[in-house]
Amino acid sequence: MVSLSIYLSRKFFKLRESLLKKMQNKKQKEKDIHTHVILVAGFVQKGDKYLIARRKSDDPQAGGKWSLPGGKVDFDIGGQIIEKTLQREINEEVGVKITGEIEFLGNNAFIRSSGHHVVALVFLCYWKSGIAKPLEGHDKILWLTLEELRNFKDADPFFIETIDLLVRHLS
Repeated sequence: MVSLSIYLSRKFFKLRESLLKKMQNKKQKEKDIHTHVILVAGFVQKGDKYLIARRKSDDPQAGGKWSLPGGKVDFDIGGQIIEKTLQREINEEVGVKITGEIEFLGNNAFIRSSGHHVVALVFLCYWKSGIAKPLEGHDKILWLTLEELRNFKDADPFFIETIDLLVRHLS
């Protein structure tokens, strides 16, 4: 005869296996849903001007707003995650290549309408090659001097904070 404790142990482990399988299926479905996002963005400097880009109006998060080229950090790319992501995203979004030299300016944080908490790491980087043009997610680009950035009328409060990071760094 099987003791009560052995019987309960078997029941527990069967229940545990069933729950783990259900959790695994749920995790598989939710695997690409992140509650926190890390972005990198860069002021690309060419001479005395800095590149900014306007998001397309149909962008659900920042439609029609001015921002820096950049994007979500891909943690699957191995070493130098930040540098590689910054180089790739700037090239994809505005068609320019940057040098390997980047300077950390600071960070901003916000919550997207989707509920995702976003930390944006902002860098100063240097143009290497390519002709800037609006590509992925953008409809316009501008090269502005520091003074023009300081007085940029179309900047929303979040972008003004980002510009202030550059101004403080260069002061």
